[in-house]
Amino acid sequence: MIDSASLVAFSAPPPILVGLIVGAIVVAVIVYRFVLPKKNEPPSVTPVEIAIDRMAASGPKSLLGPEVRVYNVPVRIVAIVVAPAGRGHDILSEETLRGMMENFLPQMMSVVRAHRPDVYRWPGQISTRGFGQRFFAQANLPGEHGEGTPWLAIAGRFDYQQSGYLIGLVCCADQDNPLGHILVEQKLQWSDIVRIS
Repeated sequence: MIDSASLVAFSAPPPILVGLIVGAIVVAVIVYRFVLPKKNEPPSVTPVEIAIDRMAASGPKSLLGPEVRVYNVPVRIVAIVVAPAGRGHDILSEETLRGMMENFLPQMMSVVRAHRPDVYRWPGQISTRGFGQRFFAQANLPGEHGEGTPWLAIAGRFDYQQSGYLIGLVCCADQDNPLGHILVEQKLQWSDIVRIS
């Protein structure tokens, strides 16, 4: 006959086994929390703030080179922001950026050389709408989101070499205009909205 004291002693695991199990659980938690990549977390690199002197409007009147029109309003491109579409992508390299600009719109590299915009490379962004909201907030146009001033901003998606990119343009006209913020919903609309001649 087995007494209750020997039954308890018989069923309790050895202390070393308990220590190994606890140690394995601690290691698993550390690996899960700190080592494995997180799919839904925002990137650790935050977008660089767009630094433009909005009080010093400088339109296209004195520029040489191709003319840029947004909805038939002549503008100067003051800043360009580009980001990969989707998280988990590196910030664009200089080579990718140049290739993308050459294919974005006809003569875009000539425009960049003539207008000399500030170029900002942001980390990957989840959606076109989310990028647009963040870009418009960072552009911080004067007045009612630029409406009724020479300033306007355009944001949307563009594909280059089978990859999606998000592009924002901050522009300045010579005259006040009603355009303000423009979100390009379909990538094929870029050539309808922005014309280079």
